[in-house]
Amino acid sequence: MGLSAYNIEALTPHFTSDDIVLVAPLHWGLGHASRCIPIIHWLKSHCREVIIASDGVAYALLRKEFPNLKHEQLPSYDIHYTYENILVNLALGSMRIFKAIYREHRAVDQLIQKHQITKILSDNRLGLYHPDTVSLYMTHQVNLIHPIPWIGKVGSWIHRWFMRKYHHCLIPDYDGNQALCPELSHGNIKNATFIGPITRIRKLDLPIVYDITVLLSGPEPQRTILEKKLLSILVSLKSYKIIVIRGTETPLESSIGNTKNISIFNFSTTTEIEQWLNSTKLLIARSGYSTVMDIHQLDLKALWIPTPGQTEQVYLARRLSKEDKYRFLEQKDLKYLEENIKYLI
Repeated sequence: MGLSAYNIEALTPHFTSDDIVLVAPLHWGLGHASRCIPIIHWLKSHCREVIIASDGVAYALLRKEFPNLKHEQLPSYDIHYTYENILVNLALGSMRIFKAIYREHRAVDQLIQKHQITKILSDNRLGLYHPDTVSLYMTHQVNLIHPIPWIGKVGSWIHRWFMRKYHHCLIPDYDGNQALCPELSHGNIKNATFIGPITRIRKLDLPIVYDITVLLSGPEPQRTILEKKLLSILVSLKSYKIIVIRGTETPLESSIGNTKNISIFNFSTTTEIEQWLNSTKLLIARSGYSTVMDIHQLDLKALWIPTPGQTEQVYLARRLSKEDKYRFLEQKDLKYLEENIKYLI
């Protein structure tokens, strides 16, 4: 695993060998944490020290991936997708989110003093900046997409207000025609650098062993809702060899009985996921941007099931489904899951 030459060339001017870097991804599923993994590996070899900070399953994943690094727990934004409307979900959780932003901003001074931090790299954590410590903000969501344009503009304005608190913005996409999600990542942003798509997954020449790999992630309760629905269907597809990575440490609520064709894991290391994605025919996953970056260079078909109400994922699923190797299926239409699997495989 590792960064591309493009990534390294873009990142190198922002970090020195003397830096002690705090890397802090948002806990909104596993995407922000997973895309920080190759950056952390590079920073370990390039800088004096790396400190990891997050919460929830993102914190658990990074602790498993980097057991020898120092870790700090941050306040949780506690994001839930109870309703299929992003505005309702964010409105209901707005007080929790702003309290977490305020608390993490208050914690910055303490973290800097405790670890002598010289650089902060925040992946979509809005409050993790300090005026006297170089603070870098990584996001692909320069523009927030919503079917009602004025709502998208207001959301983008609020996001950019926070972005301006940071010294520099890093955008994990290409600038220009090669961009994976130009409607999201491109905009008139000062002090921004396009660092290219970042993935922890290498393309490997491996024999195909599995028919389907399922990667589950994202905010609750939608992660669990999708898990239950998928397993209830996949358990009947006895002819397929299937791996399910749940992306959580909570106990499995679904009962699939004694089935030999499905292997289920709570978490997996980058090495394991890299092996599975390179040796499977089909991926079933949320259409999160980090997952898109992970597989866009692999010879892998994918069935995208966006989180209901998460407009960014709906946009990405529709955009990607213009390619023959991808299909887009809404969560409410999982009765067509087997049909889509047969088409893609």
